[in-house]
Amino acid sequence: MLSGLFKYLKFLITSSNQHGVHSPFVYNFITRSIYTKTRYKGNKVIDVLLKSVDYFEAKVILLPKEDIVLKDLIQKNSSKMAFQGKPYDIIYLEHPDEVSHQEYGPSGNRVHNDSMLLINSIHKNKKMETHWENIKKWEHVTVTLDFFYCGAVFFRKEQAEEHFKIRI
Repeated sequence: MLSGLFKYLKFLITSSNQHGVHSPFVYNFITRSIYTKTRYKGNKVIDVLLKSVDYFEAKVILLPKEDIVLKDLIQKNSSKMAFQGKPYDIIYLEHPDEVSHQEYGPSGNRVHNDSMLLINSIHKNKKMETHWENIKKWEHVTVTLDFFYCGAVFFRKEQAEEHFKIRI
C-alpha cells in the first residue's frame, strides 16, 4: 500500500496539467475532452475511455471480450459504435503486458495513424511499468500520455515524439 502511495506522490511531483503541454494535439485533447466537467463514471480509466470515444468520434473500438458491461456503457453514450472490424480507432486493454509490437506495430492491421491505444494498470506493479516503458520505445509510437491510472498511446506520423505525464 505504501509503495503505491509513494508511486503516486512521485507521479504528482513529476507530472503536469495542460499548462505543461506544448503539443497542440495533446493540449486540445486534454482541455476539450479529459478536463471537461462531464463525468461518465466514477472510475477514472473508464471516464478517459468514454471521453476519448466522444472526442475522437471513434467508430470502431476493441474491448476485452468479457467486458459486456463496458460495451453496453459505450453503446449508451455512442450509438454508432462498432466492436468489430479493423483497423480500430480506439483499443482498450486491461494490462500493458497484453500489447505486442507485432499486433500493434506498423506491419499489423489493428491500428491506423489516428488510433489510440488506452492501457489500464500501467503502474500496478514493476512488471507493468516495464511493459509501459517498452511500449513508449516502439519506433512508431509518437505520443504517450501517462495518466497514472492508465496510459494512452498514439501513432501519429505527423507528430513529434513526446511523452507526457498528465494529472487527472
